Amino acid sequence: MKKRNIALLIVLLAVAVMVLTGCNRGGTAQGGDGTAARELADSLGLPHSGMEDMPFVEFTVFIRDPDTPPAADNPIIQKVEQITNVRLNFDYLVGDLDTRLGIMIASGDYPDALFVGGQEATRLLDEGAYIPLQDLIPTYAPNLRRHYDQWWNRMFHGRDNIYVMDIFGTHFGEHVPLENWDSGFWLQMSVLDHFGRPPADIFEYFDFIREYMELFPTRDGVPTIGFEVLTEGWRRFCIDNPPMFMQGYGNWGPALPGPNQTARDRWNHPWARDYYYILNQEFHRGTILLETLTRTHDQYIATIASGAVLGLFDQKWNFNAAQNALIAEGMYDRRYLPLALTWPGVTPNYMGVPTWTGMNGLGITVSNHDPARFLQYLDWIVHEDVQRFLAWGIEGEHWHFNNEGRMERFPETRVNMQDDRWSVDNLGTRLRNHLPKIQGTLSDGNATSPGDQPEEYFASLRDYDRALFERLGILTHAGFMGTPQSRPVYYPFWSMNFDDGTPAQRAQDRIEDINSRFLARMVIAPSGEFDALWAEYQAEMADSGYRDLLDEIERQIQVRIAAAN
Repeated sequence: MKKRNIALLIVLLAVAVMVLTGCNRGGTAQGGDGTAARELADSLGLPHSGMEDMPFVEFTVFIRDPDTPPAADNPIIQKVEQITNVRLNFDYLVGDLDTRLGIMIASGDYPDALFVGGQEATRLLDEGAYIPLQDLIPTYAPNLRRHYDQWWNRMFHGRDNIYVMDIFGTHFGEHVPLENWDSGFWLQMSVLDHFGRPPADIFEYFDFIREYMELFPTRDGVPTIGFEVLTEGWRRFCIDNPPMFMQGYGNWGPALPGPNQTARDRWNHPWARDYYYILNQEFHRGTILLETLTRTHDQYIATIASGAVLGLFDQKWNFNAAQNALIAEGMYDRRYLPLALTWPGVTPNYMGVPTWTGMNGLGITVSNHDPARFLQYLDWIVHEDVQRFLAWGIEGEHWHFNNEGRMERFPETRVNMQDDRWSVDNLGTRLRNHLPKIQGTLSDGNATSPGDQPEEYFASLRDYDRALFERLGILTHAGFMGTPQSRPVYYPFWSMNFDDGTPAQRAQDRIEDINSRFLARMVIAPSGEFDALWAEYQAEMADSGYRDLLDEIERQIQVRIAAAN
C-alpha cells in the first residue's frame, strides 16, 4: 500500500505537537473554563466530555450517500457541541461517488474523515488517504477501544494496521427484528392491500404487479411503473444480488461460500440465468421500462417518491428517502413491505443475525488537523448515556421510564417522529447514524433506538399500517422476511480488502466491468437473443481470472477465522 509510511510519520508528529501544545488549534474556546459545559452535561445525565476546557474545533466528515443535514438549530446537536466544543459538518454526496473520490485522490485534499465502505474504502486505503488507528484509539479513545473489544482483532487490514472504524455490526444484547433495512423484493402496500396476501413466488410477484397495473394504469395522473431496476455505480447490487438471495444465500458479495470454508463463483448457475430471463420477459411485457436501467440514484429516488412504482429489489436504507417523501405527502399506501422471495424449496436467508462486516465505516484522513481530538469526540459519543441521548432525546421532554424501567416516548413525540424530518432536525439521529454506535440493547435492557423497542414500535404504528398488518396476518414490517440466519465469522466477502494491482483485485475489476456491460443488456435483449447473450456473458466470466479472486477470498477466510479465535 503506497504512501502509508510517510503518512504515518506525518500523523504521529502532528499528534505529538498537538499534545505538547495542549491541542491549541481550531478556534476560540467556548464556555470560559468549561464550567457551563460540565453543568449542562450534569443536567442532562451525560458524562463530562473531557474537552470542556479545550478550544472549539470543527471537523468535516464526508458521507457516501446524498442527504440533507440537520437544521442549524437542532437542540440535541447544539447541546453536544456545547459539551464537547466540537462541531461536525457532514458533507453529503452530490453527484457520482467514484468521481468525487477521484477528485479527492488526485488533489490529495481530503475531509477530516470519510464514511465509505467496501471497495471504495479499499481504494482510499490503497491511495494512502487513511491514517493508522491501532495506537491512537487506545491512547485517545479508551471507551471506543472497549466498544470494539470483541471485534478488535478483526479490524486489522493490510500491513497489520487498523484504518476503518465500523459504524455497523457492533451489536449488543438481544436481536428482535422489527423492520428489514437490508435486501428484499419490495412491493407497494397498496398492491398487498388489494390482494390481501403476499405473492407465493417470483412469478406471482410479477403477476400481482401486472394485474394491478392493468387495473390502475395511472394514479393521480401519473403512469404506473411496474418494477424499478437501479444499475448506477456501486449501487448496482440492486441488479447483481437478487439471484444470490433467491438461491438462499446471504449478502456475501463477489463470491459465495462453499463447503469446508471455501469460496465458489456466483454467476455460472442456471438459477442466475433464470432470474435475468424473468426480467427480460417482464421488460417485453412492459413491467420494466427501458429508462430505469439508466437512471441515476437521484432520479431513481424521485421516481419512487412519485408513488408510481409498484415493485423493486433494494436495501431499505438505499431508497428510504423516497418513502419519507411519500409520508410527507400523506401517501402511506404507496410505501413498501419487503418480501423474501426464493426459488421453490429454498429457505429464505435475507435477514441475518447482526454480524460484524468490517471495512464499512469511518476512516480518519491524512488531512485531519487534529486526529487526537476527533478520537476524543468519538470516545464520548459511544458512551451509553450519549447514545441514548442521541437516539431517544431528552428524558422528561421526549421520553420517560415507566414503572417497569422501560423507556417510553410521550404521545406527542411519537406523533412527531412519524415525520423523519422532525427526527433529523430535533434529535441526534444524524450524529448517531454516521458515527460508531451501540446497536441492539443498552445495559438496562432498553433498545438503543426507539424503533427497536417492541412496545414503542407497536405504539407508533400508523392506523393504516396497523389495519394492513392485521389483514395480511403479520405483526411487523419484517413479517414476511423469515427467521434471521446466523453468519460465520468470515462473512461477508464484500468487505474483504484486495490490494491494488494484485491478481484478485484485477479479477474483481474485470468481473464488475463484465456485469456492468452485460446484466442490463440481458434485461432488454430482443426476443430470441437472450440465450446467446448469456453464453457470451459466461465466456467472458470464464476468462475473468475468477479463480484468482476465489483463491484470495479463501486465504482471507482463514485469516478471519484466526482473528476471531
